[in-house]
Amino acid sequence: MNKQIPLKIFFWMAMVWAAANLFAQAVYIGFYGVPFDGLAMIDSLGNLYYVLVAIEIGIWVYVAVFFVKRLLLRVNSTTQFQINH
Repeated sequence: MNKQIPLKIFFWMAMVWAAANLFAQAVYIGFYGVPFDGLAMIDSLGNLYYVLVAIEIGIWVYVAVFFVKRLLLRVNSTTQFQINH
């Protein structure tokens, strides 16, 4: 249960997410000539918006915990290495 996701996978997930957003924005601008209207999209979701915000916050917390754990492991391993020598 203590399995960690490699950093490469997070990098590629972020790249795919960014590319998908840029592609979606480009397609929308191609069809309608203007970028997405964020407020109109939020209004169209209604109460579902709060569920999506909660999911997104959960994802960002998971990513933050992942990087903090990784940093602490790196700091602890370098500290232990220096103490032993």
